[in-house]
Amino acid sequence: MKIQQQKKLYFTEGKSDKVYEIDLCESGAGLFVVNFRYGRRGANLREGTKTIFPVDYEEALKVYNKLIADKEKKGYSESGVVSQPVSVNAGREKTILKYLKEAVAGTYSRDWKVSRIIWRAAQLNIKEASNYIGHFFKSNDEFEQYAAVYALCVLEDANYIDSIYDVFNTHKFKNKQGRVAVSYLFKLANNDIKDKVVSEVVNHLPIEIKNHISNDALFFIALNDCYLKDKDIDASLLYYIYLLTYNKSINRNQFYDFLQKIPLKVNTFKSLRYIYRASHLLNDYTFFGLISKKIGVSKPGYVSNYIYVNNKWEYADDEKVKENPSIAFSKKTKSYFNKTTYALVYHLSKTNITGYIDYAVALLIALDDNIDRKTEDVQYNYIYDAVERRYITEKRIFPKYHDFQGLMYVLYGNSSRLNRENSKWFYTEETNYEDLPREETLPKVWNTKPEKVLQILRYAKSEEAVYFALRIIKENNSFLEALTLEVLRDLITHYHPKVLEVILETVENKYINKQPEDAILLALLSSKNERAKGLAFGWLNSFESDYFSRPEFVASLLLTGEEDVISYLKSLYEHTVKYNVTLLLSQLEALFITPSKFSLEYFIAVNGLIGDTKFGVLLSDVSADKIRDLASSNSINNKLFAANLAKHNKIDTYLLFKDTIDDYINSEEASLRQVGIELLSHFPDEFLLENNKKISAFCFSEYAEVRKAIEPTIEKLLRLDESFKNNFFKELLTVITIPERYEGLHENCYVLLTENYSQHLNAISQESIFNLLLSNYDYAQKLGAPLFKEQVDLHNLPVKDSVVLGNCDVYDIRKLLQNYFEAHTDRINYELEHALLIFNSSWQDVIDWACNYFEKYIIESNWTVDMLLYACDHTKKEVQAFGRKMITLHFSEDKGLPLLLKLQEHPAKDMQFFVTNYLNTYAKDNLEVILKLETYFRSSLFNINTNRATKTRVYTFLEQESVKYKEVAEMTVRLMDAVLGTKTIQDRSNNIDLLLTISEAFPDIDIPLLIKSN
Repeated sequence: MKIQQQKKLYFTEGKSDKVYEIDLCESGAGLFVVNFRYGRRGANLREGTKTIFPVDYEEALKVYNKLIADKEKKGYSESGVVSQPVSVNAGREKTILKYLKEAVAGTYSRDWKVSRIIWRAAQLNIKEASNYIGHFFKSNDEFEQYAAVYALCVLEDANYIDSIYDVFNTHKFKNKQGRVAVSYLFKLANNDIKDKVVSEVVNHLPIEIKNHISNDALFFIALNDCYLKDKDIDASLLYYIYLLTYNKSINRNQFYDFLQKIPLKVNTFKSLRYIYRASHLLNDYTFFGLISKKIGVSKPGYVSNYIYVNNKWEYADDEKVKENPSIAFSKKTKSYFNKTTYALVYHLSKTNITGYIDYAVALLIALDDNIDRKTEDVQYNYIYDAVERRYITEKRIFPKYHDFQGLMYVLYGNSSRLNRENSKWFYTEETNYEDLPREETLPKVWNTKPEKVLQILRYAKSEEAVYFALRIIKENNSFLEALTLEVLRDLITHYHPKVLEVILETVENKYINKQPEDAILLALLSSKNERAKGLAFGWLNSFESDYFSRPEFVASLLLTGEEDVISYLKSLYEHTVKYNVTLLLSQLEALFITPSKFSLEYFIAVNGLIGDTKFGVLLSDVSADKIRDLASSNSINNKLFAANLAKHNKIDTYLLFKDTIDDYINSEEASLRQVGIELLSHFPDEFLLENNKKISAFCFSEYAEVRKAIEPTIEKLLRLDESFKNNFFKELLTVITIPERYEGLHENCYVLLTENYSQHLNAISQESIFNLLLSNYDYAQKLGAPLFKEQVDLHNLPVKDSVVLGNCDVYDIRKLLQNYFEAHTDRINYELEHALLIFNSSWQDVIDWACNYFEKYIIESNWTVDMLLYACDHTKKEVQAFGRKMITLHFSEDKGLPLLLKLQEHPAKDMQFFVTNYLNTYAKDNLEVILKLETYFRSSLFNINTNRATKTRVYTFLEQESVKYKEVAEMTVRLMDAVLGTKTIQDRSNNIDLLLTISEAFPDIDIPLLIKSN
C-alpha cells in the first residue's frame, strides 16, 4: 500500500496526550482508503479505516483534508507532514502476518475480526500468510472458515487440496463454505477430485434434466421446460449447471445464451449470485462479465422495505428468509453488487492488467441493446447562484448504462468529459456519439491488444461496444491489416452498419489484385451496404468462371437471403445453362428448415429462379421421392420448391404431379394455386386436349395469379387445337366487352388476344371493332383502337354509322372523326341530317367542336326546318342554344311559320322566350295561326317559374289581338279562367286588366269577373 499523504496530529486533554495519525492510501484493492490510528501516546494505537467511493484520487483527497480539518477544529495540532509516497506494504504485511500468528496461537485480542485479517492477506496477495490461513479450515466460525478457503483460492495455494476437499464433503452446497471450496477445487485440484465434485453436482440435478446430460440439445430443452413450469425449482440449479459448463460437461455457449435471457427473480437470482462469486474466483471472465452486466442493468424486483404478499403488507427481510420467498433482487442488493463489481474492476485495472482486459472484453460483449433496452436519461439540475440570485439550469445527460458503475469505469474511466455524482456518471454538453474521443481506462494498454479489440468488435451487440472498439481502431488502423478470414467475414456481416463502413476500404485493398474467398464474397453480397454489394458483384463478374464452376458456391448464393443476388442469377441463366454444374438438394437444406430465416418474398424469388429460368436444370437430378416428399409437406415453401423442381426434372412432370395437381390448384394459398396452374403447361398434349374446357375456364378465374399462370398452357393449347382456338377467340372478345366479374380479368383477356391472335384480329369484322371501341371498358377500347386505325376507312362508312364514334371514350378516335368531318365538308353538307347525330355524343369536347363546325361549314340552304328543330329539341342545353342561334341566322319566310308552330310545343323555358321573338312577325293579324298557338300561350302563362319577360310579351300580344278577333278574345278568356288561380299578384293584375279590355271590346263575352256598377 502506498501512502499518498500522511499527517500526525496531537491533542492534549488534561494530563494525558492523545495522538491521531492519518494516512491517505492507495490500497492494493484499488480503492483509496483513509487509515487512521488513535490512542494515547506511547500505547498501542487502535486502527480504523474509511473507504472512499467512488475511486478518484482528487475526490479522496478532499475527504482526507476534510477529516483533518475536523480534527483540527476539535483542538488537535499538526505535528508533521510527509508528502512523498512512502511504501508501507512491508509494514502492513508484517502486521497482518503477526496478527495471523497470534490468531493461530490463540493470543489475538484486537477488535479486528480474524476473518477480516484473512481477507486482507488475500487482498494484499501475501503468499506467506498461507501457512497461517490453513489453520482456520476447522474453525467453528463460519466466516473464518469461508475466508480461509477464499484466501487460499485467491492466493492459488494448492497445498491444502485434501483439507479443502474435506470442507466440501462436510458442507456440500448447503452454505458458502462448501461453495467456495468447490471454486478452490475446480481451480487447483487434480482431475480425480474434480470428478468427484462433478459427480456430486450431477446428483443435485433434477432427474428430468440429469437424464439428458450427455445430449446438449435435449438438456437445454428440459431446462427450458423446467423454468417454464416455474414450480418447485431448486434455487441453486443454474449454479450447478454453471459448474458443469466450467468443467466442460455442458455446452458453455448454450448456457451463456440461456443466462442472457433469464430474468432475475425467485429461483434464479440465488444461482446468479453464486455464479457471480464462483466465476470471479475462477477468473472465468466470460461468465463474470455476463452476470455482473445482468445484475448491473436489470431492474430490481422490489425497491421498498415492505412488500404486498397474500393480500397484506410484509416486511421484506422477513419474506426473504422464508423457505419459499416470493421476492428476490432488491434495489439495495443491486446497489451492493454494482459497488462490489466496481471495486473488483478497479482492482483488476491496478493489479492484474491481463485480467482487467479479459473482463472488459467479456463485459462489453455481454452488452446487448435488444435485451438490455437501456437508453440515455436527461435530467435538469437547478443550481442557485448566490451572486446573481437566481437558479441556473444545468442539463445532465446520463449515458446508457449510467447506473452500472463498473461498465462506466471501463468506458469512461479516462474521461474528462463526464462528471460523477455519488455513483452516477453524466455529461452536460451533447456530443455526436460517433465523434467522441477515446475515454476508456488504460488506453495505452488497449493499443497493444488488437486481438482483444477485434474480439469486442466481432461479437458486439450494443452500440457502446461497437464504438468503443471503433474508436481504438481509428487510432490503430494497423489492427485491420492482419485480419483472419473468419474475423473478416464476421465483421462484414456485423449487425451494425458502421462496422462494415469502417473496414470496407481494408477489404477493397486486400483484394485489389486477387480473388476474394467464397466466404468474403458471400458476406459482402449478404450485407445491406450498397458499396459493399457493388464490390461483390464486380468481383463476381471478374472471376465468374471460377466461382460458378463450383457447385457448393452456386448453392451458397441461394442461401444469401438477398433478392438482388437471385436477380443476378436470373439474368445469368435466363435463356441458357451457362455453367452446368450439378446441385444437390442437401446443399440447400437451409431453405427447407421450419421456421425459416428467409422471407416469403425471397422464397418466391428463389422458386422463380428454379422454375422459370434454365437454372432449374442444375437441379434436374433431384429424385422423384424427394420431390413427392416436399409436395406432401405441410410447409407451403416446400410445396413451392417441389413444383418448381419438377419443371426441369428429368422425370416427366405429369408422373410427378398427376395425383396432387388438384391439391395445388384448389389450395387456399395464392402461391400454390399459381405454381399448380403453371405445372399444367408441362403436362402432355393429350391431357391438355382432353381437359381444354377446364383449362380455358382458368382464364376467367377470380384469382389474378391463376389467370396469369394459365397463359403458357393456353398458348400451348392454341397451337394444338384450331377449333379450340377459334371458339376461345370468340369467348375472349365477348368477355372483354362486358362488365368484368373480377378485377384484372379484362387485362388478362387483352394479353391473350394480342399475344396469341394477331392473325385473327386482322380478320375481325367491322361490327366487332365498333363493339370494342364503343364498349365502356378500357381494354376493349385499347384493343379496338389500333384495329380501327388499321382496318377501317371512314370514307367507306355512311355518315350515320361514323357519327357514333363521337361517343367513343378513346380521344384519338374522336379526333379522327373530327378531322374527317373537317376534311370532307361537302359530304357532310350533303348528309347533314345524319351528321347532326354527332350531337348525341356524351363527350363535351365533341359537342363544343360540333357546334363550331356546323356553324362554320354548313351552307345556309342545307338547313331544313326539321334540322333546326332537331337542334332546338335536343336534350343538351348547348345544342338547344346552337339551334336557336342557327334559327336566328337562317330564319326565312318559308321557314318562319312552320318553325313557330313547331317550337311552340317546346317545354324549355329558354325556347318559350325565344318563340316570343316571332309572334309579331308570323302570328300578328293571322287568326288561324293565333288559335293554333293556344297550347303555347297556356304553358307560358300557367307555369309560375316561366321567365317574366316571356309572360309580359305573351300578355301584350294577347291583349292587342283579342280586341281584333272575337275568337281570339274567347280563347284568351279561357286561358285567363285557367290561370286566375295562380298566387302571383302580378299575374292576377295582368289577367284582370286583359279581361276588362276584352269585356269592353266584346260585352257579350262572359268573363270570369264580377263587375259592380256605381
